[in-house]
Amino acid sequence: VFHGLSNLPLSNPLFYGIHQRFWMHPNILSFVMIGVGMHRFVVYSSKLSSLLGKLIALAILCLPLFAHKQNYSISDQSDTMHFRNYALSILDTLPMNSLFIINYDQQWTSIRYMQECEGVRPDITSVNLSMMSYLWWESKRFLYDKIVFPGTHYTRGNTIPWINGGFTFSEFINANVNQYNENIFIGGKLNYDDPQYDEKYEEIPHGLVRRIVNRSLSNEERSKIGYSEHYRLDSLAWWRVVSGYLSANLPSKSKYSEKTWERTIRIEFFDHLTSRATYLLDVAVKEKETFEKGQNKTRVLSSIVEAAAWLEMAISWDDVNPPPPEMRKNLGLAYMNMVRSDEGGGFPFFEDIFHAGGDNNDPNQDHRHNWWTHKNQEGVKNWKQWATLRWKEEWGSFLELDSSRAVPGYDQVKIIYDAVLNRASMK
Repeated sequence: VFHGLSNLPLSNPLFYGIHQRFWMHPNILSFVMIGVGMHRFVVYSSKLSSLLGKLIALAILCLPLFAHKQNYSISDQSDTMHFRNYALSILDTLPMNSLFIINYDQQWTSIRYMQECEGVRPDITSVNLSMMSYLWWESKRFLYDKIVFPGTHYTRGNTIPWINGGFTFSEFINANVNQYNENIFIGGKLNYDDPQYDEKYEEIPHGLVRRIVNRSLSNEERSKIGYSEHYRLDSLAWWRVVSGYLSANLPSKSKYSEKTWERTIRIEFFDHLTSRATYLLDVAVKEKETFEKGQNKTRVLSSIVEAAAWLEMAISWDDVNPPPPEMRKNLGLAYMNMVRSDEGGGFPFFEDIFHAGGDNNDPNQDHRHNWWTHKNQEGVKNWKQWATLRWKEEWGSFLELDSSRAVPGYDQVKIIYDAVLNRASMK
């Protein structure tokens, strides 16, 4: 009955783990019955033989010791600081007096604890989006004196609750965007589709969260020469903070299974690492195409190289989730633009801000595969030849995957790939 009414599907490993943590209630009754049964069994055995009763009693006493030995290492959380570090890796990247909208359980609980109990970053206003969707939220609005609420509670547009005084997410952002000087961030997804929000605003990767910006202003910024380099340097600073808290201390996959909340920190780390790399690659390639000709020629090779390096790390470092076909496609796109680049100055320096696994300068670290060095590329004369080989490998792998056919741009990738290989074979 409990599982049936919980609205959490048991097919999801994380939700299954949440169910498991509620089993302690029926377990108490089971343990009491087991204890009573064992007591009666020992008493009965003692009547048959005093020695037999003592041996059985000793065996029963050893059972907790066996369970302790078997489960202590995985149950010991005495030095675990994963959620503290996770919360700090978010809070410390946000500007002063920001508004942080949270719609993700682990973000809300960990950040709420650090703010309310530890007094960390009291200047940031954090609010739970799902809680805002209930009618009783109207009675809680006074707790957030800095926030402007354009109605009683958050709801879907063009519905009866909306007509009766509710507000959409776009209306909420409209009411607060000037109040917070555009320093509004979000973690998690919206509860309801909001076409007006999608039309007017854009979410840009910012560490482990996303910054909400006006789409027209964002497009204006991206149309300026040097935007990709500006974003690369700014986002690199945010990720130095994230890396300092998490990269060397990600929850162990051997200790934390996919049924635990700790595992989600690891998943989220790589999801946002990939999002930053993908966005950086996208703006760099578009800037390159916009300013490819003319006197004010832009320099985007550093951004493209860094995006590729982060995607390479995400593939080789994340040993939990296999890379989606989109990642192979984007890597091939990055290497193709490296090969086509006519920027002078040689191969750009790539600053490795991650320090998982030990020495940053060790090229054999697990998450630094497939990257250019002058020492370990046998038979490769220069970095452009290496980039050509990596382009061929990544787009070749992408085209071999059946799941890639559903990825937008598949046909275009295939046309370019086949044309290049046919041209090379004719030489």
